[in-house]
Amino acid sequence: MSSNTLNNNVSIDDENFLKDFLKNFYRQIIRIENYNNFEDIIKDWVKEFFEFNKKDFKIILKLIKDYENYYNINYDDEIWIFSSIIGFFFDYGIIILNDEIDEDIIDKNKSLNFYLLSIKENNHELISMYQLFNIIIAKYLLSFYYYKDIILYKRDLIAKEIRNLENKHITTSTMSQNQFEKFGKLEISICKDEINNIEKYFESLNKDLNENQIDYAKKKELTKLNHLGYCYQYGIGKVKDEFKATELYLKSAEEGGLDAQNNLGYCYQHGIGVEKNETKAFEWYFKAANEGDLCAQYNLGICYQDGIGTIKDDKKSFEWYIKSAEGGNSRAQCKLGSYYQNGIGTSIDENKSFEWYMKAAKGGNSDAEKILGDFYDIGSGVPKDDDKAFEWYIKAAKGGNLIAQTIIGYYYHEIEQDFEKAAYWYSKAAENGCEIAQYNLAISEKDENKAFEYYKQSADQGYMEAQFQIGYCYSKGIGTEINKTKAFEYYKEAADKGHEIAQYNLGIFYRNGKGTEKDEIESFKYYTKSADQGYLYAQFELGFCYDLGIGTEINKTKAFELYKISAEKDHSMAQNNLGALYKSIEKDSETAIYWYNKAAEKGNEVALHNLGLIYSEEGPMKDVAKAFEYYKMAAEKGHTMAQYNLGASYEHGIGVEKDFEKAVYWYNLSAEKGNEIALFNLGQCYRLGRGVERDEDKAFKYYEKSAEKEFDDAQNALGSLYYYGIGTKKDLEKAFYYCQKAVDNGNEVAQYNLGSLYELGIGVEQNFTKAFEFYKKSAEKGDIDAKFQLGYCYVNGIGIEVNKEKGFELYNEAAGKKDNDNNIQDKDYEEIDDDLDKINYWYHKAAENNNEVALYKLGEFYELGKGVGENKVRAFEYYKKSANKGSIDAQYKLGCYYEKGIGIDIDKEKAFDSYKAAAEKGNINAQKSLAFLYEQGVGVEKNLDDAIYWYKKAIENGCQGAKENLNILLNQLEIK
Repeated sequence: MSSNTLNNNVSIDDENFLKDFLKNFYRQIIRIENYNNFEDIIKDWVKEFFEFNKKDFKIILKLIKDYENYYNINYDDEIWIFSSIIGFFFDYGIIILNDEIDEDIIDKNKSLNFYLLSIKENNHELISMYQLFNIIIAKYLLSFYYYKDIILYKRDLIAKEIRNLENKHITTSTMSQNQFEKFGKLEISICKDEINNIEKYFESLNKDLNENQIDYAKKKELTKLNHLGYCYQYGIGKVKDEFKATELYLKSAEEGGLDAQNNLGYCYQHGIGVEKNETKAFEWYFKAANEGDLCAQYNLGICYQDGIGTIKDDKKSFEWYIKSAEGGNSRAQCKLGSYYQNGIGTSIDENKSFEWYMKAAKGGNSDAEKILGDFYDIGSGVPKDDDKAFEWYIKAAKGGNLIAQTIIGYYYHEIEQDFEKAAYWYSKAAENGCEIAQYNLAISEKDENKAFEYYKQSADQGYMEAQFQIGYCYSKGIGTEINKTKAFEYYKEAADKGHEIAQYNLGIFYRNGKGTEKDEIESFKYYTKSADQGYLYAQFELGFCYDLGIGTEINKTKAFELYKISAEKDHSMAQNNLGALYKSIEKDSETAIYWYNKAAEKGNEVALHNLGLIYSEEGPMKDVAKAFEYYKMAAEKGHTMAQYNLGASYEHGIGVEKDFEKAVYWYNLSAEKGNEIALFNLGQCYRLGRGVERDEDKAFKYYEKSAEKEFDDAQNALGSLYYYGIGTKKDLEKAFYYCQKAVDNGNEVAQYNLGSLYELGIGVEQNFTKAFEFYKKSAEKGDIDAKFQLGYCYVNGIGIEVNKEKGFELYNEAAGKKDNDNNIQDKDYEEIDDDLDKINYWYHKAAENNNEVALYKLGEFYELGKGVGENKVRAFEYYKKSANKGSIDAQYKLGCYYEKGIGIDIDKEKAFDSYKAAAEKGNINAQKSLAFLYEQGVGVEKNLDDAIYWYKKAIENGCQGAKENLNILLNQLEIK
């Protein structure tokens, strides 16, 4: 056998490579913190290790077997060094061909046999540290074989191996639970120097053996107490008992057990099994740290960094991190990188910062690996290098760093567009609670329900973006049912952390009372917060609040400023509202049009409608054709008021030819959205038969809908319908009620009508004083009918003292006369053309001792609606007054009104009396009507002789129509 080979199959280089592989395999498995992905991490590492050393995977297993055969041939007993690795190969099918695992090589039975074979080596004398590595690796892997979660108890397994190590009289720092776990910022992880300690042992195995034996018994006892404490603390093989755990830690710590001292410090810091006492925690950390415990030194650095149990002192924190880092603690090394980078406790030194991060990264610290990735990613302290950045990120990600896994996921999602790999890395980080990864996974997830769950996991960990997003999901019912209350809660969490869109949405929720009680002041507050961060929509809403005084006092100046900021950022509604302020406040129509046009160009229907309004107004810019076009554009976009205005344009032929059918079409569209004016106009169309068949029932319904929305014209019209019984049953009390409602809403025509109801005692107790008051209110608002009637009140002392001069003044004012023309009655009536002048004439005439002819003519004008609004009730009253003064024609008119119920209830008897009074005084129309009543027996007992008599009287006086009635009656009598 040559000096360069062990046998024909295994060279010394091969042996060194295998031993190095075993040692590094051990190092790798004990540093893995992400146990859920243990298999993937270790397999990737093995592949990289062999590729780096340029070894062929196909011959590794054979090489190991040859080496084991060599040892077993040359030793009396079988000694196994690599059996755990052989078991691993069979367990995971690690031999790889064409980057795919060859499933044919996986053999679970063989892997189990090799693991068990390795563990049996406990019965042999340890002559090599590699035997110990082999045993520990086998037990570690066996735990995965039986049940993956058993790795949670790896502390026990390795602790047993340490006890075996102690049985071989090895002097080394013990590995307790504080070397396995990380709690908060404190490190309790596997000591990365354990292999070095083992190596030192074997190097000095034959030296100072007696000294090692003396120290061993005490250390063994302290270690047992510490491990037992750990078992009680976490309920491993024992009933969980934190009080018992601290008692055991204390016993070990008081006797000098460094690991127990560190663990006891942790218990005091967090109040585990003892009352929380950060001062005592600091003291125990300090004791262990002074004795050289690397983890305690690191923890002491944390205490000085955060002021835990001591005064915050960055310099001392730095000093302790240095001690721990120089001893090989990778977390302390990573901390030093941060301290040098940011000048904490020392001066900034980018080179040293990089060096320490690099040391930590080489020691397997995934945080440091991630930071190195950041350095190369942005070119901080090193030349920017995307490839190196990716290499470090992928190492950190495989080492379980959640942020690195998220970054890699982002890289595959956004850059490589490899969504499968992106989902893989996002999932890895998300499964381990990385809120950013959970959020990113939700974004990339197509299934809304799954996306919702990821958002919620992230949000519940306090990630602001996810809190906003889950609020949005609850608000819109994405991946879950709509729940405005929960939406509000999540929006508030995000808003209070400064999320500008969440603040804006919260403003909306408070303003509209969604998910919470309506609170305009809170709404204003959150709009302000969002606007202060420059969020465009919040700036607009804040301007709107100032504009209308929502949650704050009206401040047009601030509204103008905020609208302008938003308008200049192309917010169309802000442009519209800015235009409105220029129109109403600045009185600058040209600038208003400029901003309206800016908004209209973006299709803003409100601005289009406002342009229509501007071009409809009187003035130099008036252009009804243009107005019509803008109304049409806005209406076609669904603007309710524009639809109404377009309907009005078609109805009245403004800017377009009259088209009642199109008017009704657009009124209908507007009315369907609840526009009260459109509802009223539809009522008018149905009442008058414009664009639709006349239908008084439908007219009534539309008036009623409009009146319910407090539209005063509709309320006034509804009062008239109830008064006359049109489209509904006559109801004078309701007529008064709706008339009063219209008055309460400021309708001047209704004020006049209400005055009439009080004057005549219709639907309410007669009250001339109130009648006068309402006539006066209506007249003051310019109503012509009210002015005439108010003048009549002054002339005749109705509800006020007689004042004919004032009355004549009002008559003239109503007729549009600037001067007080009290001599209009002296003019030739036939020469008067204007209806208002004519009615003015008759009012003046009526003032002459209630001139019966003038009163009759006034009744006629109101009946026909000439110069004044048609008013049958008013006409009846004037006819009645004229009849009382002896007017035969007025008496006849009264008969007509009573017979047909015009403006009053039908009363056939009074009709008969009125006709009879007029007939006896020679009114031929009354004679004919009286004959008809006798003939039919209406309002009087049927009497054909009297009927014949009055028909003949009418014929004698020239009523030709009575001849036909008489002939028909006589013929009927002959037949009988």
